Amino acid sequence: MQFIKSMKVDNFQKKVFQAVAMIPKGRVASYAQVAELAGFPGAARAVGNAIHLNSDPSKVPCHRVVCSDGTLGSGYAFGGPVKQMERLEGEGVAFRNGKVDMARCSIVTEDHPLEPFLPENGKVLFLGSFPPPRARWSMEFFYPNPQNDFWRIQGLIHCGDSGYLLAEGRKGFDCTRVRALCREKGLAFFDTASRVCRLKGNASDEFLVILRPADIRGMLDAMPLCRTIVTTGGKSSEEFMKILHNEGLQDVVPPQVGGFTDISAYGRDMRWWRMPSSSRAFPMRLEEKTACYSKVFEQIN
Repeated sequence: MQFIKSMKVDNFQKKVFQAVAMIPKGRVASYAQVAELAGFPGAARAVGNAIHLNSDPSKVPCHRVVCSDGTLGSGYAFGGPVKQMERLEGEGVAFRNGKVDMARCSIVTEDHPLEPFLPENGKVLFLGSFPPPRARWSMEFFYPNPQNDFWRIQGLIHCGDSGYLLAEGRKGFDCTRVRALCREKGLAFFDTASRVCRLKGNASDEFLVILRPADIRGMLDAMPLCRTIVTTGGKSSEEFMKILHNEGLQDVVPPQVGGFTDISAYGRDMRWWRMPSSSRAFPMRLEEKTACYSKVFEQIN
């Protein structure tokens, strides 16, 4: 780990401790996962060394860090593996044959399961946060959760019918019809992240950590007609703002929900819209959300 040697050790330890503090009660993380959360993928051994220097387990719950196969570390400083197991079991962590059941209790890191959808005539790029776990999918496309109203909103806007894009039986969405509409209207899709960590293994943005942002520049290069970016929800808007900052755009003022801000980025003048989340958990009626999303198309049509 030559790059670790060249760093200030206290800075590395600080980032490791911050990563460990993210692990929620009832979950565990491997040393490798902590290294990636801290921003140093591949530094699992160095993470172990840093954790041994933890002096405040109440703020840095190092008992939640285990080996990748669920084995407890032999060097747990606050009572050894027996005490570590007691603490984890007290938090609801499950064990099988003396090891943590990682399939049930580990935080989850994953790469984006879909390729960007970038039609050549793409005029609008929609950016969400990240797809929900596959168990919630009704199709192999973006916004696949039947409980998400994104495709009902698009059905109302483009076809005058909230059920137009529903599949037979109305329990999911018709992927063929969805894709055809997107190609016809020049709608492109991806998310603000290409790799994430789900701290609780669920779809909640609250417990979603971005490990690698999406390549926005590469997507726009494939769509020369695109001058509009739409972020759908708070998490995607926050992450897109970070991406713009990394592009050197420090003075951009983020838009209000339902509004836009004009930016000059990626070699073109663009309009960034921030839309309300299309999740039904967001406290806004379908008709109100549709009215917000409709503004985008009124501006470009």
